[in-house]
Amino acid sequence: MPFGNKYTGMAVTVLLGVLVAVAAAQQLPPSTNAPRVGDKAPDFTLPDTNGHLVKLSDLLKTADGKGQWVLLVFYRGYW
Repeated sequence: MPFGNKYTGMAVTVLLGVLVAVAAAQQLPPSTNAPRVGDKAPDFTLPDTNGHLVKLSDLLKTADGKGQWVLLVFYRGYW
């Protein structure tokens, strides 16, 4: 099998990467200000990919008053 070593090396690299990520995540201190599941998100404004400002409250409004779904993902880390 001519590609056996290449795939084995890739698998070992991926496994080591996952192990390092898990170990690093366990080293983070607990977050005291993180939102909890079900908490209402605070209103904020951020630029979209075209540079236009988008406000969370504007995304939640629609003409029929029902609103639309918005998924917020919070990454915990130190960049």
